[in-house]
Amino acid sequence: MTNKQLTITAWKLGRSAVQTVTMEKGADLQNHVQELWLKERGLIRKATAVGKYIPVMKAFVEGFFSVRPSDHSPDWVLLPTSKKTAAVVMAMNEELSILSTIQELERIPFHEIVVVVNGSTDSSFMMARTSSRAIILHYNEALGHDVGRAIGAKITTSDVVIFLDADIPVAAEQLLSFVRETDRGMDVALNDLSRYVGMFSEWDEVSIMKYFLNRSNRREDLSVNSMTAVPHALSRKAIEVIGSANLAVPPKAQAIALQRGLRIGIGGSIDVFKKNRHRKDNVGANNPISMLIMGDHLEALGWAMREENPRLKYTDHLRKRERAKDVNKHHHPDL
Repeated sequence: MTNKQLTITAWKLGRSAVQTVTMEKGADLQNHVQELWLKERGLIRKATAVGKYIPVMKAFVEGFFSVRPSDHSPDWVLLPTSKKTAAVVMAMNEELSILSTIQELERIPFHEIVVVVNGSTDSSFMMARTSSRAIILHYNEALGHDVGRAIGAKITTSDVVIFLDADIPVAAEQLLSFVRETDRGMDVALNDLSRYVGMFSEWDEVSIMKYFLNRSNRREDLSVNSMTAVPHALSRKAIEVIGSANLAVPPKAQAIALQRGLRIGIGGSIDVFKKNRHRKDNVGANNPISMLIMGDHLEALGWAMREENPRLKYTDHLRKRERAKDVNKHHHPDL
């Protein structure tokens, strides 16, 4: 079946679905269309196999609404999985971007959208409350992004949880790959930033520490990719194995995931460097944010060294430590 045929088939199936399946009274229309879409698993598999999931999925939505002339076809992004999926969003003084972030998430039939507004002195909280779907957690004090993610993860019940920051709006379409990889069995789906950091000689100290943590845990293939960066997705298994409280220190959470055998890989590649709003505390060398991240990585390395061995994967090929013990016994018989 050609790509054009897939799209036409999807449109016809969407049109047929609205004519043959009655929506239950009081049901949410977006969730109803999502359920109808999931019944077309064969089409979903074919579209995914040829990299045409998004246009085929959108053709299904357009076909559905072609029978409803009173309704404009919405720009929804249906999920390729029946697993319950959630989004957790951190927000602190993000009145300029929080609505666009939430609106992108509302294009997806998420089971839960959790927005953690903390330490805000602007209108972020009031703007978040205009959403009819989001669960808003409000804290007067500043928690920090990572603590907020830990809180958000703890209250979710979904099988897959995507973590984002309100200052970096991400198109709904770009989140699908993170959902898909987690649905396929990945426990930690990271954002691949390796293509955006340049050559090793150009790396800053934070990128070097991220790479060293992965390398020390025998995962050089992960490069600089880290749970410190958004978006990333976790399976319910990952949240339970890592522990939601440990998500407050993302590098430590990653070290735990690596040490306990969770499946960690790449969920997608989104350049968040260009989108990230520059603040006075995250610009320049040795700024407070980079120092915090460096400290988190040292905590993660310390945890891994205690759990595995002090040298992690690095074997000491030079020192003959048993000879040192012999010398000590010769000079200090009481030892």
